[in-house]
Amino acid sequence: MRPSFLPKLVNGDLFDPVVYVRVLNERKALMFDCGHIHGLANREILQVESIFISHPHMDHFVGLDHVLRIILHRQMPLNVFGPEGITDKVLAKLHAYTWNLTQTYALEIIIHEILPDLIVVTRTRASNGFEPESRESVDRKNPLIAVSSRYSVEAVILDHNIPCLGFVLKEPFHINIRPDMLELHGFVTGPWLGRFKELILAGKLDTLVNVKTVMGERKFRVSELMDALVLINAGQKIAYFTDLRYSPANLESMQEIADGCDILFIETFYLHELKDDAFARAHLTAYQAGEFARKLKARQIIPMHISPRYHHRVEEILNEVRRPG
Repeated sequence: MRPSFLPKLVNGDLFDPVVYVRVLNERKALMFDCGHIHGLANREILQVESIFISHPHMDHFVGLDHVLRIILHRQMPLNVFGPEGITDKVLAKLHAYTWNLTQTYALEIIIHEILPDLIVVTRTRASNGFEPESRESVDRKNPLIAVSSRYSVEAVILDHNIPCLGFVLKEPFHINIRPDMLELHGFVTGPWLGRFKELILAGKLDTLVNVKTVMGERKFRVSELMDALVLINAGQKIAYFTDLRYSPANLESMQEIADGCDILFIETFYLHELKDDAFARAHLTAYQAGEFARKLKARQIIPMHISPRYHHRVEEILNEVRRPG
C-alpha cells in the first residue's frame, strides 16, 4: 500500500526531536515540534500548513523564528498548536521584531491553545504587525484538534512536570486504486484520479467526474467508479510522544489516541540505569519507551531525543528499546 504520509525525523535520534510529515499528492506538510530545523530545505518549510508544539522548551520551540523568516511572504496561513500558555509565547516571539514594512503582507498566523476542555484560537496578521485581531474559545469534548479531508490530528495532555501534548496523525481511510481494473475498463491514469480521491474523501459520491479513457473522455459518478476501481483500507496512523513521565496516567492518555498506531515516534532519553532520574525529570528511559510501544501495539517504533550523555552509547539505547518486557 502506497502511504499517504511520508514522515521523517529531521535531526535523527540524537538531537532536537522534530518530525516533518509530507502529505502526498498535496503541496502541504505538517511538523511536530519545532526545535533546530536547519535540516529542512526552504521549499519544505514553505509547504508547512501546521506546526504542533508539544511544549515550549527551547529544543522544541526555537525553530519557529526560522519558519517565520522563510514563510513571511506567502499567502497560506500558518497554524500553530500548543499547550497552555502557547498563545502568549508565540505572540512574544512575534512582538520581538519590528513589522513597520509588512502592511501589504498576507501571512496570517492562527494560534490554537489546547486546554483540557477548551481550544482558544487567536488570529494575528503580518499586515497588522502581528497584533491579535480576534480570539475565540471552542469547547473541546474529545481529543480532536485539527481536521481536513486528508487527515485529522488528535492530542492528549501528558505530564512532563508541565503540560506536554502528545499527538496522533490519522488518515480517515486509505483509497487503493486497482491497476488491473483500470486496465480492464480502459481507463487512462491522469489528474482525474486525484480529483476522484478528493471527492471520495469529501463524501461527494454523487458527483460526476470527467474520466480519461482509451475511447476518449467520459463522465462517471464517483459511486460507480468506487465500485469498479477502489479498495478501501484502514488509514495510516502516526503517533508522536516526547518528554513525558513513565506513569499509568500518561499511558492511559496515550492509549486513548495511539492504540494500534503504524509508526510511533517516542523519546528514549535515558538508559534504564537512570530510571529514578528519568522519573524526577519526567522523561522516559529506553526500556520504558519500549514497554509503552508494546502496550500501544505499535507496528513500528522510531526512538528519538536521546540524552547527550548517551550519544556514545546509542546502540545500548536501541537494544534496550527492543528488550522484551
